[in-house]
Amino acid sequence: MNDEERYQQGIQVRTEVLGEKHVGRSLENLNDFNSDFQNFISRFAWGEVWSRPGMPRHTRSLVTIAILLALGRNDELRMHIRACFNNGVTVDELKELFIHSSLYAGLPAANAAMHMAEEVFKELGIDVNKNG
Repeated sequence: MNDEERYQQGIQVRTEVLGEKHVGRSLENLNDFNSDFQNFISRFAWGEVWSRPGMPRHTRSLVTIAILLALGRNDELRMHIRACFNNGVTVDELKELFIHSSLYAGLPAANAAMHMAEEVFKELGIDVNKNG
């Protein structure tokens, strides 16, 4: 696969995972400063790594969220919490991931992620009340 094919594959996967709105915004805002970086992200992160056959996207989403939570990369974390539903992740799986991550990444990081997820749920209209 050449660089252009990898780029096109990356744009496709990036769009399927993050959504047309997010990727469209990134592509609309290309300029001389950021275009090489955006091309690199699309080719390498999405066209190479996220496109590998050895792990389903569902698992990749959960792993990515756990790593971002542990590293405190909140902007990326919020984006991937929002996007994980495109890969079949459930609210209950996120809850369990945050509880599990609290052991290894720390309670403050997991607590912040839990609150962030609740904000995302509200934005997406996801009702987390069993009785609601």
